[in-house]
Amino acid sequence: MNENTIYDIAFSFDESITPLEKTTLFSKYQSSRKIMELGKSTIKNILGRNWSGSRFNVEYFVSEAKKMSNFIDNANIRTLRYDDPAYPEGLKQIPDYPFLLYYKGDITFDYYRSISIVGTRAPCSNGIQAAEIYTKYLTDKGFTIVSGLADGIDATAHRACCDNKGKTIAVLGCGIDRIYPATNKNVARDMLANNGGIISEYPPGYLPRKWYFPKRNRIIVGLTRGVLIVQAPERSGSLITAFLTTDYNRDLFALNPLEDSDVYKGNAMLINSGAIKVDSPDDILKEWGYY
Repeated sequence: MNENTIYDIAFSFDESITPLEKTTLFSKYQSSRKIMELGKSTIKNILGRNWSGSRFNVEYFVSEAKKMSNFIDNANIRTLRYDDPAYPEGLKQIPDYPFLLYYKGDITFDYYRSISIVGTRAPCSNGIQAAEIYTKYLTDKGFTIVSGLADGIDATAHRACCDNKGKTIAVLGCGIDRIYPATNKNVARDMLANNGGIISEYPPGYLPRKWYFPKRNRIIVGLTRGVLIVQAPERSGSLITAFLTTDYNRDLFALNPLEDSDVYKGNAMLINSGAIKVDSPDDILKEWGYY
């Protein structure tokens, strides 16, 4: 691994500098090493905010990045900086896209035939069935399916896509080497075997943290042309994804509630707020002009 990539990895360790600030700094200096050698006071002045830099330990970050570089090479993990031509085109359209992506597998796909399918971790049987039906139908039409590899709707969509020999990509809220929950390791393996991919902005070894998942959701939204909420209760984490979808000017689809149940209250709220109501996968294709 070359020195530039090692410093990119080292720069990615710091969580006190936002993704937008990292890409802004890099655009100015064109080198992670140059940024890290500026010194804390200079970086603080550039950021223009109350940044202490207390955890910005350049020597430690670089040392750990050098150690990690060997692991990354041996584990077939790749890195992709935001200015690389291979960086996902949709992701560059959101304001806070990650400075550096870690990924495995093949993460190339047609943005215009892509959709994120998400929902509650505790779906009812109707939700599971709907996720399977929509996923299989859309993969038959050549769509790439993106989700978060969480239990429930996410894992169902990934699994259905693999069963249908379609392409699916998972975005993790932890290091790329840690599948969370661990019960979905087989799903992740099947995704990679079916020409799919796994993405994270977090370096290998990073444990899942509850505050990582809302951040992860912005990547799920940014990667694709639209998001389908299959099933979401009133306080579902999927609603964070839904709100980001509208913030980022993506199309938000919500499955029409199949029953009067708490597990669909989020769907009803989204539809009442302007989400596109869908009763069948054809509704999505019609909205996008494929019918």
